[in-house]
Amino acid sequence: MIFVGEVVSSLKVADTALIVLNAAAGVEVGTELVWEYVEKYQTPAIFVINQMDHPKADYEKTLEQAKARFGSKLLPLQYPLNSGEGFNQIVDVLRMVMYEFPKEGGKPEKKPIPESELERANQMHNALVEIAAENEEGLMEKYFEEGQLSEEELAKGITIALAHQQFFPVFIASGLKDMG
Repeated sequence: MIFVGEVVSSLKVADTALIVLNAAAGVEVGTELVWEYVEKYQTPAIFVINQMDHPKADYEKTLEQAKARFGSKLLPLQYPLNSGEGFNQIVDVLRMVMYEFPKEGGKPEKKPIPESELERANQMHNALVEIAAENEEGLMEKYFEEGQLSEEELAKGITIALAHQQFFPVFIASGLKDMG
């Protein structure tokens, strides 16, 4: 149950809101209430699709619902290679690496992104680079000259974009298993 007064009080002073979506249930009424106040107070927000290990988890459907409700500024920084009870692999398109977690969760092992996922990961990474470059003048010039940005430059541009609500990053997790 969401206590609206506590949400409102928190969003008035918070630097960033964390909005958690349920991978099995999608966008719920409480999420929409929080979003109304995020918009009202112009609070930067980060989304996390949680419960990726739930048997009925559906990442694509949840992301689609979130974009339909909260707009096209939602941009995934991660996506699962496998969701549901076998969830243990995350492709991180910011760092361009795959994280593979042990079954019990905890610290992941970094691995290369599988060949079959490189095209999708590169497209998503390029969308992040464009968001970063659009929000920092020097980065746009560097991006056009070199065709890429360093991880630090990317982080700087993304931070500016987040602060100005130009985009809302989407992460994934399993809180129960300490993954993501």
